[in-house]
Formats: sequence, structure tokens, C-alpha cells
Amino acid sequence: MKIFKTMVVVLLLGAGVAPAYASTQWGEDYFPNVELTTHEGRTVRFFDDLIKDKIVVINFIYTICPDTCPLETARLAKVQKILGDRVGQDIFMYSITIDPDNDTPEVLAKYAQRYRAQPGWWFLTGKESDITQLRRKLGLYLEEIQDGSNNHNLSLIIGNQKTGQWMKRSPFENPYVLATQIGSWLSGWQAPPEVASTFEDVPEIRQISQGETLFRTRCATCHTIGKGEEGLAPGLIGPDLVGVTKNRERTWLERWIARPDKMLEEGDPIALGLYAKYNKLPMPNMRLSKVDVDDLLRYLGTESRRVQMEVARSKRMKRKSPAANAPPSAPAVENSAGDAVAIMNAWVRQAHPEAEVNAAYMTLINVGSEDVTLVELESPSFDTVEMHEMAMAGGMMKMSHLPKLVIAAGGQARFEPGGKHLMLKGPIRHLIAGQTVDLTLLFASGQRQTISIKVADQ
Repeated sequence: MKIFKTMVVVLLLGAGVAPAYASTQWGEDYFPNVELTTHEGRTVRFFDDLIKDKIVVINFIYTICPDTCPLETARLAKVQKILGDRVGQDIFMYSITIDPDNDTPEVLAKYAQRYRAQPGWWFLTGKESDITQLRRKLGLYLEEIQDGSNNHNLSLIIGNQKTGQWMKRSPFENPYVLATQIGSWLSGWQAPPEVASTFEDVPEIRQISQGETLFRTRCATCHTIGKGEEGLAPGLIGPDLVGVTKNRERTWLERWIARPDKMLEEGDPIALGLYAKYNKLPMPNMRLSKVDVDDLLRYLGTESRRVQMEVARSKRMKRKSPAANAPPSAPAVENSAGDAVAIMNAWVRQAHPEAEVNAAYMTLINVGSEDVTLVELESPSFDTVEMHEMAMAGGMMKMSHLPKLVIAAGGQARFEPGGKHLMLKGPIRHLIAGQTVDLTLLFASGQRQTISIKVADQ
């Protein structure tokens, strides 16, 4: 479907003392009181049961939409989480289908379940003519895009029917901003202004790249970078994207961001795996251009490195601090026997059961003030572990053995597909996704550092 960006439009702002619904054009004489059916199978009236004297959020979707409808619904799931118990008490959310022939109450119930809709957020269907009338009355029906398909205005409506306050909002709005407008502005509450005492106290505005803007408006609804999968809607969001530009092939990422629907249709194994893992919610096709995809991937790479360095520094500082449970007389000692480097994004590829060679990848970060040299690796799961490097020689890509790897002070080194990597030879047993492999790193300083790495089907 086509995407039509809509600026914020205030339909009606209530005066100092809000009028009752009966004395405004936004009352029962304006809104059609048509019958609709909830995803729970209950028949309701639009004005009497859904909006009269209520603060509401209304949007129009259809369940087989491949692009913006899933994004908008996921955004509302975050808004629901932010508003908490207020949803179903003084705030109500309504998602009305524009495809009633397909979106029966049973279909809508499954859709609501996938997005973890709580009581107070209803998915509704009804007669197509009644739904079209509602779209017209709410200012969300555009004649020029009605071409027989499900093209529709993507704005949503927030409003307080009792006070006559109504506003169109973009589906790409920040969920915290949207939740504040619904929960505060519409109920008449105003926060006291925070005024800087002097111009010196005014914060400097940080320049935001196009890639970060895209992430905030398109991706942050379902993804985080470096925060794990503890988002506002557990079980709903997609994977955390820290290190994704290193863990996935560039060409795969470019196509996945640009055409996720096509990759699912073709049965791409990674795409299907993500679809199954994350509640069978397909990643929407956001109609991003090649430039948009490049900007977004650049930001994901830059932000991942920043997050990883912060985590590494934090771990380093914790290791240098005396143990909280150490006796008072115990002297504080330097971490000479601690980890030599911080390790991020470590994983082992799941190999074929008959394969005699496997590979492991990771990023080693040296937050210390001196260079660190990795000289050897060993694992109880393999006969030998070697460092290798892929490089061009005589016009051909060749692999060579690395006797050592120097990680500069404050720098990092990566073992990644297509570059430096760890070759695991002679598996003791076949490893499958979800299992772990112990790996010990030996450094020129004599330090030994053992980690456990997960096996992934990548």
C-alpha cells in the first residue's frame, strides 16, 4: 500500500471550560452511532458505547497489511504499555478494520493476541459502508487514493469527546510523546514549565543523523540497540540490534530491511526463523530507499560500537573495584588476573553433522592502556582452535594462519564472516543451535580467559 505522510492537525481545541458533548458539533448529532463488532464478538454502538464522554485513540487497519499497519499497531502496543492501567479505565483504544470481508472477529482476535492487546484496546469490524462513514467523519478518508485496494490515510485520531478536543497524529510518532498527549493534554492536565535559570543552563541540541531519525521513527517501535529484549512489550518486540551489522551478511541485511515481505514469501530460513521466534509478527515493508537502508545500517554499526565500548568500560571499572563482600582488612588489588579483554557478539556457527571444521566469531575490545596480544586458543569441544584471516593475494581470496593477534590499547579486533575468524577443527560432538561451547583465550602476558559461546543457526 502507498504511504501518505500527514502533518499534525488540530481539529478542535476546547476552550478554557470544556463544553459538554451535547452543546458541540462533535456530539451524537455529528458522530454516526453505527453498530460494530469487537474482536471478542460483542456488538457495540460507536457513539454510545465507544466514544461518549471518553478519551479515545482510533485508527484504521487491516490484518493482512504488509507494511505500515503492523508498524502502527506495534507503536500502539507501546503506548498501551506506557499508559498502563489507565487503558480500559479512562482511556480506550480502538483499531477498526477497513477490510471487513476478511477481518472477522475471529481473525481480529488472533491479531489482537499477537500484539498483546489488553482490556480497553478493542479491534472492531462492521459493515463496510458504516466503516467508510466513520472514516469520513473522522477526516481519515481520502477520495484521491481510493483505487479499489486497501490504500488508506495512515493518521490516527486521539480525542476527548466530552471536551471536544481532537487531533490527528502520525503513526510514526514517538510512543512517549503520543502517550503524554493522550494521558495529559486530553484530560486537561498541564505539567509546570521547566525554565532554565540562565542561558548557560540551556542544553546544547545534538545533531541527529538521517540513520538515527529512521531508527527512531521506523525501528525503535520493535527494536532496541544494546538494551536486550526487555522492551515495553515483552514477547512483542523484535531482536535487539546491537552488533547486527557484524553478525549478519551485509547483502542479507540490505534486502531484509528493504523487502522483508518478499524474503518471507521466498522462504528465507533466517527470515522464517525470526518470524517464528517473535510471535509470528512479520517485519513490515517500510518502503525504504537504497539511501535510507545505507543510512540506517551506518547508524546501527556506529551505535553498536558506542554501546559495546560503554559496556566494556563499565565491566572494566567493576573489575577494578574491590569486591563488595571483601573483608575490611583485604587490600584492594589490581585486576592482574582478570579478563584481558571484553568480548562481545560471540557465536559459533551450527555446522553440518558430518563437518570436520567449524567457525567462531566475536569482537574483542581492549579498554586498557596497553596493547594485548592473543597467542593461542583452546576448547574442550574441538581438537584444535586456530586464528585465520581471509585476504586477497594475486587476485584471489586466500586464507592464512595467524600466529598471533595484537589488540591495541583502547581498540578492538573482530573475528567475523569473510575476514579474520576462528577455525574450529575436529569436533568432539555435533553441536546444535542453543548449545554452548567453552573457549579459552591465552595471551602473551600469561593471562587465560574462558568464555562460553552460544551456537547459532546463522
